Amino acid sequence: MSDSDLLQVRVVGIGGAGANVLDRLVLENAIDADLVACNTDVQSLASSVAAQKVQLGRSITRGLGAGGDPDLGFSAAEESAQELGQALAGAPLLFIVAGLGGGTGSGATPLVVKMARDRGALVLALVTLPFSFEGRRRQQQALESLDAIRHFADAVICFENDRMSDVALPSSGVHEAFAKADQLMGQCIRSIIDLVQRRGLIRLGFDDLLTALRSHDSRCLFGHGEADGPDRGAAALDMALRSPLMDQGVPLSDVANVLVNIAGGTDLTLAEVQTMMRALTQRTGDHTQVLFGAAVDPKLNGRLAITIISSLTARPAEVAPAPAQAPAPPLRQLTGLPHTSQVPSAAQTAFSGAPLRSYVPPAPVPAPAPAPPPPPPPPAPVAPKPRSITDRILGASAPAPTPAPAPTPRRAPEPEPAPAPAPAPEPVHRGRFEKGEPTIVNGEDLDVPAFFRKRIK
Repeated sequence: MSDSDLLQVRVVGIGGAGANVLDRLVLENAIDADLVACNTDVQSLASSVAAQKVQLGRSITRGLGAGGDPDLGFSAAEESAQELGQALAGAPLLFIVAGLGGGTGSGATPLVVKMARDRGALVLALVTLPFSFEGRRRQQQALESLDAIRHFADAVICFENDRMSDVALPSSGVHEAFAKADQLMGQCIRSIIDLVQRRGLIRLGFDDLLTALRSHDSRCLFGHGEADGPDRGAAALDMALRSPLMDQGVPLSDVANVLVNIAGGTDLTLAEVQTMMRALTQRTGDHTQVLFGAAVDPKLNGRLAITIISSLTARPAEVAPAPAQAPAPPLRQLTGLPHTSQVPSAAQTAFSGAPLRSYVPPAPVPAPAPAPPPPPPPPAPVAPKPRSITDRILGASAPAPTPAPAPTPRRAPEPEPAPAPAPAPEPVHRGRFEKGEPTIVNGEDLDVPAFFRKRIK
């Protein structure tokens, strides 16, 4: 296969964790791919050995990093969208490597994945989750970013830092443990690139890789094992199945497609291939489609390697059983009646010597009228829900909170109209007593006739 026939591959490292994986790939000189480092921290970016570098958020972060804020990391990627577009263009296969939980990795990675997907590339995201002791906030930021990445990427391979003990001894130094994790991520990238670029006896192409990786859940499984010796086939298969990227031993019987590639030196035999594939197919279900490939690579020099790639299907959520209902209480307990009847029997009356009387039930006591319910309190103002990273990428605006109705202004009470003045009393004529002193008794003028004083018509 000539160099012009090789599938162009690009590996993009985002943030500090992504840059470390790129450095590991360069130091091991293991792959033939374009490497691009993207970071908001200009010092970390300057120390990267990647050939191409993109500084995110040049004016927003001013080269000081995102400070653990995913919103700031997302805004930095938005500012550098033009440079990112130029770095992502032209590659049909893109690996995006990042560590989630911080600011640059959690905020910028989903947007970079979306931009790469829009350019028609097959996007494989390799991400790491933070240690559990790093706190709930970083865990929540990492899970929110992972959900957005799964929404846009073709496949996601996730490595939890808490499982670092699976790749390094407990007595190993911290630097060695992280180097082992970076080496595992690099091995995953190298195996997939070799799978689509290496000339093989039974060659797996780019379309086979698409079939194995595409799923609704976008969760990917990866296992790689390499061994030598007389029983190298079984040892390599066992190492691949115990890989930390096999999602904690999820059985392969749950997957729909699994891609298997076996590579060895010139001493690779058909019996070894048959034995390994027979042992692997016993772990898969009857409905699982196995995509098989084999290659002879003189670089292995007596060793045998196997690569297993698959994608998980979302499992239906288990429905919790309904809680058992308590048996209904007896009728006596529901009605409040005592266990014995209050009506005296004839035998009881005869025994007591009292005359038999008919039982008259007491008059029902009317139930008190229920008190009117208190008026409901006014609804508290609802704070707008923060937009997720997925919503920000898709440009979907969060629903605006319904404004509370403005209170109706109270009107000042209108002044009551002044009472109309009483009509003036009609003048009373006193006749011949008009010029004399009035005779007043008890406030009445006796000189005025009674029918005038009492207004008798």
